[in-house]
Amino acid sequence: MTLSADSLASLPKVELHVHLEGSIRAGTAIELAERHGEDPQAVLVLEDGRYPRRFRSFLHFVDTYLATSRQLRDPADLRTAAADFARAQAAQHVRYTEATFTAVTHVRNGMEPRAMWEAVSEGFASVAETEVRLIVDAVRNLGREHAEETVALVEDALADGAPIAGLGLAGIEGSAPETELTVLRSAADRLGLGLAVHAGETGSADDVRRALDVLGADRIGHGIAVVGDPALVERLVREGVPLEVCPSSNVSLGIVEDLEEHPFARMWHAGLAVTVNSDDPPFFSTTLTDELGHAARLAGLGRPDVAELQRRAARAAFLSPDRRDALLGEIDAWEQDGSQAG
Repeated sequence: MTLSADSLASLPKVELHVHLEGSIRAGTAIELAERHGEDPQAVLVLEDGRYPRRFRSFLHFVDTYLATSRQLRDPADLRTAAADFARAQAAQHVRYTEATFTAVTHVRNGMEPRAMWEAVSEGFASVAETEVRLIVDAVRNLGREHAEETVALVEDALADGAPIAGLGLAGIEGSAPETELTVLRSAADRLGLGLAVHAGETGSADDVRRALDVLGADRIGHGIAVVGDPALVERLVREGVPLEVCPSSNVSLGIVEDLEEHPFARMWHAGLAVTVNSDDPPFFSTTLTDELGHAARLAGLGRPDVAELQRRAARAAFLSPDRRDALLGEIDAWEQDGSQAG
């Protein structure tokens, strides 16, 4: 049975793969640029006041993303972005989010670290209806130094109570050997954090293997390249490795031609531990609710299946058992309410 828009809207949601800087609406980016006396058309990558509907390449997207991220010039800007993000999540009934945040970029651009963490925390905390914690990521193509700097920032931030759930690795696949970035795994273990690694998005199934075998990733961001490697699919199913799948992102970046060609349905039916996520929602004209709707349509999912997608996200989240159980209880109640209504 097709899920109604109202049913999807009321679903208690968990999101694992969404970038804080990638969630800045074009209108907010324009306001921030104007706040700093800049001409938005000169400093942002926009088309008629909007983000491009489809990106020419991954690098075109990166340029657009970084131009927007650079508008976060002081803690007040960051507080605005964090509060806007939390409100957007709450409006979708997202109960818990792990948002990726590239902290080193803002520090290198001159933001004082403690003020940065305070601004993010205050922005999130201003919206009581949802909980947001951070995956603080290093950028692969910036190498070991960037990863080490990220770890040092996180260590200090945790001591000050920043809402950090894990470390991450993003950037251009294949741009630096994984052996240079193992500091992320050792730091995650020492600090009691999870590790999420982007792999198998623009890269190959072997990038996913290295993310697991060299970096010791707990979760794989994207991972759609695995569908071409049956042996790896079998391993991932056996080991239950969570995959953070972002369908509209893959289409907007030209990695997949259109949603009908997206491998999500094959991944679901193969038994992979897929979750569904929005990645950079305003850049890709989507929301988590939209992505769950796409997933349901593509794979023929009913209410129990969509509930299971959200349970998988809750189980894969880097949080305490008590908080996880509370989220699972909300999802179970939603599924049961639908069964009773039926």
